[in-house]
Amino acid sequence: MAHAEPPPQFITVSVFYAPAGGEADLRNVCLPEGATAMQAVQASGLLDAHPELATLDVRWGRNGRRLLPQQTVYDGDRIDVCRPLQVDPMTARRLRAAASKPRR
Repeated sequence: MAHAEPPPQFITVSVFYAPAGGEADLRNVCLPEGATAMQAVQASGLLDAHPELATLDVRWGRNGRRLLPQQTVYDGDRIDVCRPLQVDPMTARRLRAAASKPRR
């Protein structure tokens, strides 16, 4: 007698993107357990809603750490789709510090 496969378990993952000058977009997707970050982003529909993502050098993150497209996502994860930096963080800090110094 053949054993029946157990029904697949599902997870819920959030996918977030904040376009430059636009409104933040947060979408929740339900995926089978073992799904990858790429599958989550594709299922969210963000790539269709924001065509600029195809031309930008975006990176993905989870909990402040880089996430590769082929990595597995887990229930409750939030995937952040990050735009490229406009200014190096150290340069931006120096500019802010210089601007806040009182002039003589």
